[in-house]
Amino acid sequence: MSLSHCSEVVVGGGWSGVYWAWRRLDQPGYDASGLCLLEASGRLGGRTYSVRDLALGGHNFTLDVGAYRFSPDMHLPGDVILKLALPTACYEPGCPSAKKDMPKPFQFNYSAPLRRIIDPATGLPAGYATALEAMAREIAAAGATVTLGAELVGIEPRGGAADGAAAGAPALRIKSAAGGATRTERIEPAVVMLNVPRARLLPLPGVASLLGGRVKSALSCIRFDSPKGAGWKIFSRFHSGNGTTALSKAYLGYESAWWRSPAVNLTEGEYPQNAFFPIATSKGPRWSWRWSDGRGVPIGVRWSDGPVRCAAGAAERGAAGGAERECAGFLEIFYSVSNETLFRSVSRAPVDPLGVATRATAGATLDLVHEALLEAISPLLTARGVKAASLPKPSLLAVGVWTRPDAKEPLGPPVGYTAPTKVYYAPEVSGSLGAACGVSGLSEGEYRLAALQPLGPGAPLYMANNDWVVSETRYMYGDWAEESLLQAERALRVAGQPRPAWLDADYYEQRVASVLGADRRAAGLELTGLAAA
Repeated sequence: MSLSHCSEVVVGGGWSGVYWAWRRLDQPGYDASGLCLLEASGRLGGRTYSVRDLALGGHNFTLDVGAYRFSPDMHLPGDVILKLALPTACYEPGCPSAKKDMPKPFQFNYSAPLRRIIDPATGLPAGYATALEAMAREIAAAGATVTLGAELVGIEPRGGAADGAAAGAPALRIKSAAGGATRTERIEPAVVMLNVPRARLLPLPGVASLLGGRVKSALSCIRFDSPKGAGWKIFSRFHSGNGTTALSKAYLGYESAWWRSPAVNLTEGEYPQNAFFPIATSKGPRWSWRWSDGRGVPIGVRWSDGPVRCAAGAAERGAAGGAERECAGFLEIFYSVSNETLFRSVSRAPVDPLGVATRATAGATLDLVHEALLEAISPLLTARGVKAASLPKPSLLAVGVWTRPDAKEPLGPPVGYTAPTKVYYAPEVSGSLGAACGVSGLSEGEYRLAALQPLGPGAPLYMANNDWVVSETRYMYGDWAEESLLQAERALRVAGQPRPAWLDADYYEQRVASVLGADRRAAGLELTGLAAA
């Protein structure tokens, strides 16, 4: 299908791309027939990756191998999920404060208990992508075009103009496939929102020449400094500066949920005490952790994270013992940053973070990871008088491996997905932000404006993505799509759209209006319309 009708184009079906398109429908008299949401892959979500229909023990499960939870007082995305009337449940048993979930020295700026979207029929996770899919249905129902498999392959000045800002939004080259044939089409929309990660955007033909040198340098900056101080020593062990690492998540699927048995009874909390800093076992391929070589498969368990489903009546029969054999489910055995290689070998990273290994395809790998798990939790089993050999073996291993590009694996193809490549700097390590990024005088406000409108305030080209975040490392917060949604909402304000009635007013004022206003004033930009309010 031709895209020549697209007068407004959203490139990228992650949270902020789908959200922008969904919010555009709020405009009175808006004609959605010219709105086009284009996603290069075969799914919506970006770093929100809900894997559905994983068969185990006669049940189908959904796993989130990317973003997966939120705090209600994180009003973006919390208020969006509420507006969509999606059922949710506490992530942790007992619904503790979200502040307790972040490992020190990190801090979390919200306190309401973390929640996740659930299937009301089962009470199990429905997948974080459920929210994006719900918005996409409303977008399509309004008459807009939602197309998967449509990839941005180039950006160029509109009408051959040398200055993209002077000519409005740039022209886009979109590659798509239909009927076995591939075609590339040049379109000239009036408005463009790029929800494209750094690793895919910056290497595209035309981007370097279209952006000014200062903007290009700022947007190319990636930092992950470890601050000085005793509290950050353990953190520095996990982050080899800006070297190759991956943010990975791994689940073992068992036909018998042995951790829920009366003998083991491990259903809450983590092991070790902070699973983000896992146990390095002696099993599996050796790899280099920053402070030591010769480590094996890392294990950090969150007992309640993975979904478990039981046969009808299993709970009642539990008093007689053996009911856990009627329950199948997934155990999260790793979620952290490392240079490990086993989980990565199961995935298709960096092209696709997802990897699924079964008994039929990789039985030896499943056994190896299971042995690593048993070694790591051996003190717990010993204390309960449980023999490791008595525990059943897994039937499935599912991983999400989100790599970070570096000199060895640089930005651009074949990188499909990466962990967020943000700018986290520590003044005592890198100096000012400008020094950290090699851009003299660069401030956080200038960076935000450059990322929001890279061609300048006169061009209706906007960007929003979790990559475009700059902060001192000490003030790093968990976000789960919040940062990219805030960028999208600030862009909507620049484009003339007011706060939606369902979005918390104080939150909007503090995180959208005030931040945008301060940044524009510091840049000497005239405040007009909503930006002046």
